[in-house]
Amino acid sequence: MRVITWKHEGFGGKLFHVARHGLKPHTIIGTHRHEFEECFWVEKGDGWHVTSAGEIPLQPGDALCIRATDEHGLRAGAKGLGVVNISFPCSFSKRLAACSSAPWPWKSGGTPRHQALPQAAIVRLNAWTAELIQPGVSNADLDAFLFDLARLVAPHAQPDLPPRLVTACLAFKDVRHLAGGTAALARLTGCGPAHLNRLCRHWHQCTASELVARLRLDWAARELRLTARPISDIAETCGMPHLGHFYRRFRTRFGTTPKAWRDAAWGLFAPT
Repeated sequence: MRVITWKHEGFGGKLFHVARHGLKPHTIIGTHRHEFEECFWVEKGDGWHVTSAGEIPLQPGDALCIRATDEHGLRAGAKGLGVVNISFPCSFSKRLAACSSAPWPWKSGGTPRHQALPQAAIVRLNAWTAELIQPGVSNADLDAFLFDLARLVAPHAQPDLPPRLVTACLAFKDVRHLAGGTAALARLTGCGPAHLNRLCRHWHQCTASELVARLRLDWAARELRLTARPISDIAETCGMPHLGHFYRRFRTRFGTTPKAWRDAAWGLFAPT
């Protein structure tokens, strides 16, 4: 198979290139390399990322980091494929890799970094896109975006965890799934409830329902500190509508009540 090398040609006189692409159903972008590095994330549709390791399914929320040495292509599915792409010179990546606190996703070796992100992270990436297309953007703007993306796609779990369980737990943190409980987590993991329980006991030393409760309470803790939403609303949204149960589980996990947890954060701004 002939592999084409895509040239950046100075990105049209700009520091980098930002684009939103909509591939029609069953469109194929043949295998190619770049003279630059890039990242892209899926906004809608479905398809496959064609790599030397085979075809990897793509769905909304997937983010990928592609190196200049990678040979890859895309194949849109029956729904078409909508992606946002940002490409930039290799020199940026080499310079930033030395000072990144997160694992650098464009480092050599292995297959391209592919991470399923929660909806909140995709919203954040789209906000970066709006910033990066403004007139007068500088190297510092691209640096900040790449550091943020590197942190978002960094693996946060122990490296030997089953990838599908890691991906499912990340996706489950999206508020749209929290109320679905263990059934939603099992669906995201791609297995039945009994198998999910076995995975959780082996890898997390707890039941699936206990893992779901942890993820719900972690989300609630963030909402309590970052918003003024009523505690009852937060509890119901995360799938724990009975306040007495919510309070007991919250105290067990964080050692305090939801109200005291919020007051500890908001008290920093109380007048003296």
